[in-house]
Amino acid sequence: AWIGRRERDEAIEGKLERVAAGGRPPLYISADARNRHDLERAFAQIRQRFGRIDGVIHSTIVLADNSLANMTEEQFSAALSAKVDVAVNVAQVFGAEPLDFILYFSSIQSFYKAPGQSNYASGCAFTDAFAEWQSGKAGYPVKVMNWGYWGSVGIVSSAAYQERMAQSGVGSLEP
Repeated sequence: AWIGRRERDEAIEGKLERVAAGGRPPLYISADARNRHDLERAFAQIRQRFGRIDGVIHSTIVLADNSLANMTEEQFSAALSAKVDVAVNVAQVFGAEPLDFILYFSSIQSFYKAPGQSNYASGCAFTDAFAEWQSGKAGYPVKVMNWGYWGSVGIVSSAAYQERMAQSGVGSLEP
């Protein structure tokens, strides 16, 4: 199952078709995981369709880069919430299941603070700490993957980001 904030559209359809080329497509559920009620609704749909949930991958981002001096509170909160609120909701909604794992996709931003990404770095640092705390309480593995920069796929694959990262001396992870 794939939970996404957006309504199902052509872009999502294309991604579902690409996954289906290797088998069958995932169930796509439009829900904002920052909202616990939405996540509970998605959880119920997944349980109804599949009967059980084996694991959860938390892979969220809201891209709202800007310097703190020029960032609105809403920009800061949006990026932070995608990490913080979703991590907490995932733990509360899925955490009591007999899971095989929870995996949080985080970023090297927890360690290397890029200019204009304080909101995202804060969210990633929280996610890392929260996963460590959760791993001491869960009866299953709770892990974090601190990804580097993906330059050719995803939300920051634009030419502007590629140039910005190259100027910083940061290379791209590639599929």
